[in-house]
Amino acid sequence: MEQGQLTRPQRRALNIIWTAAGDYSFTPAFTAFLEDGEPDLYMNAIIGYVRKWYDPAVMDPLFDQISRSFFSETLDGLLWVALENCAFEKEAPLRPVLAELRAAHARDFFDRELTRSRQQWMAQNSLVYALQAARCRVILGRDPGLVNPWERSLFEALQLDGSLTAEEVAARIRHIFRRYFPASGWKRSPAFVRELRRKLNRFLIRKMPSRLVRTDTLLMIGPAGREGILAQGRKGLTAGRRDPAAQRADRLYIEGCFGLPLYPDDVSARIDQALCTGAHENCHLYFTAGQKSAVPPRDGVIGKVRRDAAWQMQKNRAHFQSRRLLYKNSIARLTEQIRSSLLVHAQPVPLRSRSGAVCPSQVWRGLYLHDPRIFQDTLEETDADFSVDLMLDASASRLQDQEVIAAQGCVIARSLQACRIPVQVFSFLSVRGYTVLQRFLGYEDMQAEDTQRIFQYFAAGWNRDGLALRGAWQLMKDAPAKNRLLIILTDASPNDDRRIPADPGKRQFVSQDYSGKAGTDDTAREARALRRQGIHLCGILTGSSGDTHAAREIFGNDFVRIEKMERFADAAGVLIRRQIEKLTMG
Repeated sequence: MEQGQLTRPQRRALNIIWTAAGDYSFTPAFTAFLEDGEPDLYMNAIIGYVRKWYDPAVMDPLFDQISRSFFSETLDGLLWVALENCAFEKEAPLRPVLAELRAAHARDFFDRELTRSRQQWMAQNSLVYALQAARCRVILGRDPGLVNPWERSLFEALQLDGSLTAEEVAARIRHIFRRYFPASGWKRSPAFVRELRRKLNRFLIRKMPSRLVRTDTLLMIGPAGREGILAQGRKGLTAGRRDPAAQRADRLYIEGCFGLPLYPDDVSARIDQALCTGAHENCHLYFTAGQKSAVPPRDGVIGKVRRDAAWQMQKNRAHFQSRRLLYKNSIARLTEQIRSSLLVHAQPVPLRSRSGAVCPSQVWRGLYLHDPRIFQDTLEETDADFSVDLMLDASASRLQDQEVIAAQGCVIARSLQACRIPVQVFSFLSVRGYTVLQRFLGYEDMQAEDTQRIFQYFAAGWNRDGLALRGAWQLMKDAPAKNRLLIILTDASPNDDRRIPADPGKRQFVSQDYSGKAGTDDTAREARALRRQGIHLCGILTGSSGDTHAAREIFGNDFVRIEKMERFADAAGVLIRRQIEKLTMG
């Protein structure tokens, strides 16, 4: 298998977890592997049982909090010492063979220890190893064998029983980590310190007989649970240059999942060279209209992505149809608001006429061509002298709102079409270092049925908003009008797994997560760069999610939050009318 795709052990680990959970609709936060790289059957089953028995809405924030802590890899190991016991007690009454599998796992732990060199034994994370070994001894009916009182106390605290609820488990674990790691292990540390510690911990635990690792592969998971998602893997990946084979594999993965590229390879390479610089060095832009290759994908994950995307498109259409009266009324109201604004701000168009003020530059036509139209009159033109681009945030943070966002895109696009305003609609998301911009509607598509393609919208992965804005500029270069308006439907929360590289020239000596203030600052810089290119920019925050403070940093006062679809047409209309006034008056 080509590099960059899932390996056979990774696939096996995921299938074990999904089978144990009875749910194929998620990407697990952890997978477990033995020292030789093969999947750990028992621990992957435990990961699945944790998903089965404990509410992900409670457990996922716990996993995320631990991932940001100073001793994250150590706490990950201790976390699963605790979760193994309570998940086993939950599942064992229903699956008697699990006790035998558990005992075999414990025996194998010590068998593998005998084959380890002195250097490997000394390189392990001693605390995690000591408590894993203590757990295996208890499983085999022995004394834990812990001499250090602090370790023995911590081990006893981590013995959670199966009677606890998800909320009680999460609360107990947080209490334990605060108690035993009060100085720094449970508190969020500076980014550069976390990065150094992360690298050190990876070195220390890589030789463990059995280890849990956080998933860093982005997978499209679909409708077994009838919630199509592309779950996000581990944060903090460095946007370094990968070897050519891995780059080719990533490109084939992106093409297989999202469709054939809009531009030839040489043009794409030039775009990357020009736009993927600075904070986005070694990232990539990928433009597509969603046209899939006729060749069936060999990678089963890609095939699943395609099926899930098709299924989401059906959901989008069904949602729009089920609320067609609401959306039809929204289109009518928004269309009327835009038309009213165009009439109020109609632009005078100079015309040659048989009467009116003499136009000196046309007098020669009367003398030599006997053309009586040497006068100038004006016509108030109500047709728009601008184009609109509608950019839909398609990151995983929008998973719960996919049908609504697709419908909102259709409402805005059809309203603009009805007013004879050229409109282009595309989405953006980031996967494997690629910011993918998928175009659904082009400027030349002026029929209402063309907007059906917007239902191809689906949410997935991350969002590198600053690079997406650079990509938007590339797509807007072919706009049919001089005046251009970019409307972004977003939650204003930039968040990508590829870090911002260090830049000593700007006194930034370590890389940064592309999220929070760093992500917002980068997006705001790119928004200002677009405005310097003459592009007007505004944002629509929909639903209860969304960072209003970040939106103000990015859009200034040119954004609106809309929490209910019933208010969408009126609120969006006010924002668009304000932009039309700026376009026509500026």
